[in-house]
Amino acid sequence: MAVLDGIGIGFFMEANVRDDIAAGRLERVLQDWTPPTSPLCLYYPGRKNPSAAFRAFVNMARDLGKEATRRDLFPAEQ
Repeated sequence: MAVLDGIGIGFFMEANVRDDIAAGRLERVLQDWTPPTSPLCLYYPGRKNPSAAFRAFVNMARDLGKEATRRDLFPAEQ
């Protein structure tokens, strides 16, 4: 990765570079311009009649995403 060699800047998924940031090999720039993101993204086909199990999974994932976002935005409340 060129950015690890000190050549320019990059835009990456945090999960892919978290260890490099923690180790000091990479540092965040323009953090004020980066909106918080949910730690989970679901891509699924739209269905008129999804199963109850699938609906429950999607609802659980949404709830977990909301909790994680809330923790990121308001860490003092933990």
